[in-house]
Amino acid sequence: MAFNAAKIHGNTARIFVGVTAPTTGLPPTLLTHTNGVPGTGTEVGYTEDEAQIRYKAEKQAIPAEQALANVDVMTVSEMAEIEVTVKEHTYATLQRAFDNVGTVSDGSKDLFYMGGGTSILQPRTECVVLTSRQRNAPTKFIVLVLYKAYCEEGYVTGYTKKKEAVYKLKFVGLADGSRSDGDQLGQFFFEK
Repeated sequence: MAFNAAKIHGNTARIFVGVTAPTTGLPPTLLTHTNGVPGTGTEVGYTEDEAQIRYKAEKQAIPAEQALANVDVMTVSEMAEIEVTVKEHTYATLQRAFDNVGTVSDGSKDLFYMGGGTSILQPRTECVVLTSRQRNAPTKFIVLVLYKAYCEEGYVTGYTKKKEAVYKLKFVGLADGSRSDGDQLGQFFFEK
């Protein structure tokens, strides 16, 4: 195998929430964008450190009484998520962090009020997108789309004079049963 430094990736990422998911199918229709920006949705803005993406298909070995070694393996679950540390405190990003509590945004304030009492808080689910310009092909992007994701972390931040008040947004993908089998969690692609 020959070495190829052009295959080494590294660059900043941009995160968008509330994006319209691309059409389903096998293979799926790829998310369209202009210069890394989808046609719909809101960008989360400035972030700190790296944006992390995780995907895992969890496997379980299958034992059989007639063999000492496992005889096969099967996939028992799969997960995908995007995690980012946000610097900007905007109404859109705080809505995701507080996740479906009462909100008011007017000329004098952005307000989030909580305490469900006897009501059931329905978590927000939405399409979340990460785009990253390819280091050696600046007109091409790496794109990750979670078709239906919820924000898991909540709002945790510290206020100090030593650094900015930041908070995490961790988007966890769910299977979208309205999409085709095999295309329910998301897509990840490198443009060529």
